[in-house]
Amino acid sequence: MKKVQIKGGIIISLVVWFLSHEAVIAQMTSCILGDHVAACSSDDKRSCDSEHFANYDDEKHICGDKKLDSEKGKYVPPKKGIFRGQYSFPVDPIPRRHCLDEGSLKFIQEGLPVVLENCTFHKPAMKWTIEYISENLQDEDHVAYVSKNRKFLYYDDDRIKGVFKDFVPPTEKLLLYFQNFSRLVEDLEKADNGSRAYFQSMLYLQDGVSQSMRNDIESFDYTWLLELVSQLNWGKEVSNLLLVGMPDVVTPAHFDILENLYVQVYGRKRVILFSPDYFRSLYPYPVGHPHDRQSQVDFEEPDLDKFPRFAEIRGMEVALEPDEVLYIPNYWWHYIESESQSKTISINFWFAPKNGTNNTEDSEKSPNTTTAESITETKLDESTNTNNLRESSAPSAEEQKRTDEGVATVETEKEGTEKKEMKVDENTEDQEEDEQEKTLTPAQHLELLRETELALFKATFNHKKVKQILEELLFKRFDYV
Repeated sequence: MKKVQIKGGIIISLVVWFLSHEAVIAQMTSCILGDHVAACSSDDKRSCDSEHFANYDDEKHICGDKKLDSEKGKYVPPKKGIFRGQYSFPVDPIPRRHCLDEGSLKFIQEGLPVVLENCTFHKPAMKWTIEYISENLQDEDHVAYVSKNRKFLYYDDDRIKGVFKDFVPPTEKLLLYFQNFSRLVEDLEKADNGSRAYFQSMLYLQDGVSQSMRNDIESFDYTWLLELVSQLNWGKEVSNLLLVGMPDVVTPAHFDILENLYVQVYGRKRVILFSPDYFRSLYPYPVGHPHDRQSQVDFEEPDLDKFPRFAEIRGMEVALEPDEVLYIPNYWWHYIESESQSKTISINFWFAPKNGTNNTEDSEKSPNTTTAESITETKLDESTNTNNLRESSAPSAEEQKRTDEGVATVETEKEGTEKKEMKVDENTEDQEEDEQEKTLTPAQHLELLRETELALFKATFNHKKVKQILEELLFKRFDYV
């Protein structure tokens, strides 16, 4: 009888312990099975699919020292179908920080991605649902896209001309009321033919926006945002893009020119970021193409014969939960996939980067085309104007000679002037020798590439000629320098 009581007591104790640690056991099981999304949907939401996790946080994570497959070195996709995509490249987790932590500001100052937790600037939008938006956003001419599949590769319809006059857009662009978008989604769900719809429109305080929604937008904590952008020296104007998507939609890899605080309001999204260093490995379309700044590579079925360097890439990933904010640095590539089990709502808070200028017209024109051309052209124009000022303000050789010699023509004074000029030349050479190579950040490097390509394209409007000029410029000239 005692043995039975002891065994019964042990069993009861084990049951009690199991029930009290059910969440922990579930997360450990998810980690062991490689299901990082399930593991990170618990209270500890940090990604745990990477051996580099310890590099970002000193705190012990329940996944312990989980490693990637050392032989394959590949990312293990979720097993429960939360996100459908399966990709061939490895990923590391995006670091997480408290929104008000000094460490979070350091990441942003250095232009590195970070997930911001416990932010409050966006709180009024957290009550937004599809139904709420339908009732309160009733102005017309909002932008939505329809795709025959789940991919929404952005294109600029203003560039469908000239050499691209025969370009066929991969999606259909619509201008409609949000209520019409909701009905469209219902129709596509009933049809169940694989087509998807994605609402991507700028938010404006205008007729048709209810007082309730106006209050929400005006209640965003712009004071905190302006304090943040002042510290970062970003532009003080903010553009808000509202994104409402059907389940399982994908925004293929692209980069933007603006700094982005990406707020997840409803549903979950997997966001995979790539450093600007991977410019060559992601094969962007040429400047001037309707798909400018978009990658040519199909992530789900990459053609390594056409794009061999794609095999070199390594990403940073997060399964973004509602109420979380992701800082996406400008010029960082991002690939965004919505969960397959729910519609999603997100809001972009876009800011012009340091020393940049926000062009709202360009922002209105497209969801992930912001001020790419306007910023670059502004910088090119400023550079040209500066050079013109320098040339016009520099004295001619004759004027300099008069300044040095005065009106005297004595030979000895001429010799003295020549010695002075030689001394000036020597000082200039010394200054040039003191100049050192400038170190560019990956984002600055990509910006410079775009400026160069844009200048050549504006001069020729022909990509073949751009390629020819670059080849002529580089051919064996630098091989032995």
